[in-house]
Order: sequence, then C-alpha cells, then structure tokens
Amino acid sequence: MAGQIKTIDYDLDNDILFISNEEKVKFSLDIGEFVLDVSHSNLICGIEIMDASDNLGVSKEVLKKIQNIKMSVNYKTNHVYVLLMIVFKKDGKEVNVPIPLTLNLGHKTPRKDVLVYN
Repeated sequence: MAGQIKTIDYDLDNDILFISNEEKVKFSLDIGEFVLDVSHSNLICGIEIMDASDNLGVSKEVLKKIQNIKMSVNYKTNHVYVLLMIVFKKDGKEVNVPIPLTLNLGHKTPRKDVLVYN
C-alpha cells in the first residue's frame, strides 16, 4: 500500500527532522533518538529524528534541501521494520537509512506500507 508523505519539516536550530502523512496520532513511541507516531489503525504515520544530522550522517545544510523521501514500513507479527530512503538536492546524493525496530503494535497479519514524498 502506498501513501503520501504530506509533511517534511526540518528544524535547523534543534536538528530535528519530522516526517508525517498527517494522519491523526493515537500515540507516540520513543526509541532512542527516534519518535514514531502511530495512527488509530496501529500503523506508523510519522517519525521524528532527534540530532538528525548525526543520526543520518549528513550535514544540517543538506537536511534543509531534501528533494524526495520514501519511508517503507514492514509489519510482521511483533516486529516492525522501517527503512527511510532520502534523496538530497546536494549533488544528487542518495542516503539510505535503515531503522530496524522490534515493536508489538498488535498486527496479526504481515503487511507493507510505503509513504512517498516527491
């Protein structure tokens, strides 16, 4: 299932990257430097990355110029796997950031969601 990322916001002063499909958030999960927003359907609808430049391995200037982004989420029983694929405007550099998580969001059937912004 493919959806649309509607919000990408980078706070340069605090070095926080926020990505969302703007679904209503039921709850958020703090996992280290990452905060995952979960919708009322128990699906990931947003992610906030603290200290984004360090965690993604790119400069703050590059983060200000995101050209497109794709967030792939694989739901398995008691396991969620998130992969961010970000394309920056600077030199067309592509950065793939896997964020594996082990969570129980109540999913009984495996499924895959893809959110895209471009």
